[in-house]
Amino acid sequence: MRKKLFFGSMVVLSLALALSGCGNSVKEVARNAAQSVVEMLSGDVVGEIGKAYGTQWFEFTIKSIGEVSEYAGYAPEEGYTLYDVLVTETGTFDEASPMGTFDFYMDAPSFSDYIYPLDPLSDEMMPLEFDLDTDETVEYHMIYEIPIDTAGLNLMYTEVDEDENEGITFSIPITAGGSAQS
Repeated sequence: MRKKLFFGSMVVLSLALALSGCGNSVKEVARNAAQSVVEMLSGDVVGEIGKAYGTQWFEFTIKSIGEVSEYAGYAPEEGYTLYDVLVTETGTFDEASPMGTFDFYMDAPSFSDYIYPLDPLSDEMMPLEFDLDTDETVEYHMIYEIPIDTAGLNLMYTEVDEDENEGITFSIPITAGGSAQS
């Protein structure tokens, strides 16, 4: 997979350099090259906190994941804990992309359904819905209410296009206490 990705990246880079003399801006060429590399990936991507990942529409970095006892005055129900996820997103598509709390979810083998973030409790939390413009960068908290001692917990993002076709799934494994697994 790494050889394939490296070779594909080199082809894209060579193409980008060749096209850069044809009047395209360097920024546009770089964006198209990054898009092509994302399209070459197949299957799931196991992610890490602090690394940037590119999707078809935006780039995101999970800056931190941690258990908290409360958030903005909200405490979890008995038998549950809260996870505070800090995410940065930058628009990379050539038009605004619809975003919101429906994008990132938690999953674990014991879950029958995905768990999505709580509705916003403060202005620092991700809105239910918003448009992310090209080159716009936003940073939001997402708060998840998860059963205590959930094994195999993962923060997830799955590309889904307007025809409901699924693409790459990005998954960040989480250990007890909220740090990402290595």
